[in-house]
Amino acid sequence: MNQVVYSNADIEMWYDWTAQLNDTKFTEDCFWVVEEGRRIGGILKLGDTLMYPFLIPPFSDREKFWTGLLGSLGEKVAHINGVMQQDADILLARGFESQVVRRVMCSPASSGKMIALAEGYSLHPFDGATDLNEIQELIRSAYTGSLDYEIFGTPSDEELRGDIQYLLDVYRQRNLSVYVADKHSGKPIGVCIAGVGEKMPLGFAEIAEIGVEPSHRGRGIAELMLHHVKHQARPYTDVVKLCVTVGNPAENLYRKAGFQGGPSFAKMSRMPRANMK
Repeated sequence: MNQVVYSNADIEMWYDWTAQLNDTKFTEDCFWVVEEGRRIGGILKLGDTLMYPFLIPPFSDREKFWTGLLGSLGEKVAHINGVMQQDADILLARGFESQVVRRVMCSPASSGKMIALAEGYSLHPFDGATDLNEIQELIRSAYTGSLDYEIFGTPSDEELRGDIQYLLDVYRQRNLSVYVADKHSGKPIGVCIAGVGEKMPLGFAEIAEIGVEPSHRGRGIAELMLHHVKHQARPYTDVVKLCVTVGNPAENLYRKAGFQGGPSFAKMSRMPRANMK
């Protein structure tokens, strides 16, 4: 509860008090940060990883907070997750580096007019009857050279197929996934994996993956799929969410399609001593 009250940042864009509280209840490994017998903040500590730091007013010296916390824990801290921008520069100066910066984006589900699909393409539901091999090849082609593959690494065929099947299972109760096919070849050239998961807080819909084969980009296919999912989600939910890596050009597309970004948050890790100046 303290983290939700004092962080003043809804990084998951839940827009709901109870959902924000539940989002930080997954562990009992919660610790107060104390100065001269007074609580000045707190943290979650899972092994060598810290999460959800917060300060308690009137204490507001974030430099002092991190100096004291990291000084007391020493080399036991290797990673810090959910780092807000106001803390990122402080941690950079203390031997940490950003591994990835992410942002959750939300849009109202839409019942407005649909965008027309470009000539030569057709839109189809993506479900258990779809050829997963073709979708797997499409996603690999769409993501090759992307910022996400650069940061997170390129998955093996087995991992990629497992991820696709996992998402279809998560969205089984309300699958909103679609793909766009080239009418001439019949092959999928764009895909958007989306749906409402059973455990999704507030019943929000979620877009997990979206990609278009490089040779078919620039024809409004990704934007059409985004609007289609928002339109299809409207009978079941008020909000559609996605998460984007900051620096991914796709963020501009999402904004154009009506998605509003929340605060950015980073995963930071301690730099090896050999890399520290």
